[in-house]
Amino acid sequence: MKKKFIYELTIGILMLIAMLIFGPSGMAVAALYAGSIFLRREKLDERELQLFYKIGNITAGATLLACIVIFQFSDAILNGFQIGKNWLGLVVSCFFIAHGATGLIVFSRD
Repeated sequence: MKKKFIYELTIGILMLIAMLIFGPSGMAVAALYAGSIFLRREKLDERELQLFYKIGNITAGATLLACIVIFQFSDAILNGFQIGKNWLGLVVSCFFIAHGATGLIVFSRD
């Protein structure tokens, strides 16, 4: 399970960097998530399933917070990259980063 969260965190960081460098075409990094099917286990036990739902709830809150921050800075331009025009890619990369980081934190504590 930790491999999956490390993989998601890596994809999120790569996507964020690619979006800032290449613009909307940097969203292609999300296609790497298709490789996560090879990292899954067949069945989760009850404890892991509860932790996975907990991680999902924390990720939803973090993604909502990221949406608010992106909305507040939607008029900003960073090295020719307008945040308001590329909000979807930024939200997706924030989701991957939040889900991967939260998963690693929760599974390292328990």
